[in-house]
Amino acid sequence: MYRLIAIPLLVTFYTGVTWASNGCVELDKLSFDKIVKRFSYTLVKFDVAFPYGEKHEAFTSFALESNEDLDDLLFALVGIKDYGEKENADLGKRFNIPEKYPVIKLFNNDTLDKYVDYPEDDPITVENLRKFISANTDLYIGLPGCLKEVDELAAKFSCPKNSKEALLQIYSKVEQMKALFDSEKAQKSFQIYLALMRKMTQSDQSVKEYIQKEKERVTHLLKDKLSDNQRALFNLRLNIMNSFKPGKVVNEAVSDEL
Repeated sequence: MYRLIAIPLLVTFYTGVTWASNGCVELDKLSFDKIVKRFSYTLVKFDVAFPYGEKHEAFTSFALESNEDLDDLLFALVGIKDYGEKENADLGKRFNIPEKYPVIKLFNNDTLDKYVDYPEDDPITVENLRKFISANTDLYIGLPGCLKEVDELAAKFSCPKNSKEALLQIYSKVEQMKALFDSEKAQKSFQIYLALMRKMTQSDQSVKEYIQKEKERVTHLLKDKLSDNQRALFNLRLNIMNSFKPGKVVNEAVSDEL
């Protein structure tokens, strides 16, 4: 029989102990190993049986945002009860989960005995979760509105060893990518990348200096009274500017490979 549990800011329907949020799957001791082994990576949030609040919303928001683009990453929830039959308490014990929820761990399917703990001192936000996945996997994690193909060149563009000639070389290659993006949304993002690169090839500042000052300028503008469209455009610009940083493997000046 269905019951209705009222929790501040959250209303949850459930049958027995089955519960999950959009973008996530719920795991228990019977399904944990079977499901996690099927994915390259699984981000698991161990929490109370019926989680709510900002931390839970950040986790599920990141899951919804990422599910379309990250087929190799599963988002999962393990609800632990400390009453009644104490469902999933055995999983909590297996993975050394303290009674200070939530606890987030990143698993890979090579072995479930080794995992990466989400830093206890880091606030659980969409941005921090994105950085955590990016730092500990080989998956591409782009910010909303970013274009993966251009992000790869933006990382090369940001290499501090690049000469002006190298920057122009990358800019020229990006110009040639226009036909790859046929939607209005993608074209809007593409034009921002292109405009930023063009200005940086003309500037006496380094890429790092230019991006830092431009971020400060846009962040200041966001404090003003803006229309929803203006605010969305400035936030998109900030997201794209975050792509202009040397990638993990990009530590050499651009060569003739381009």
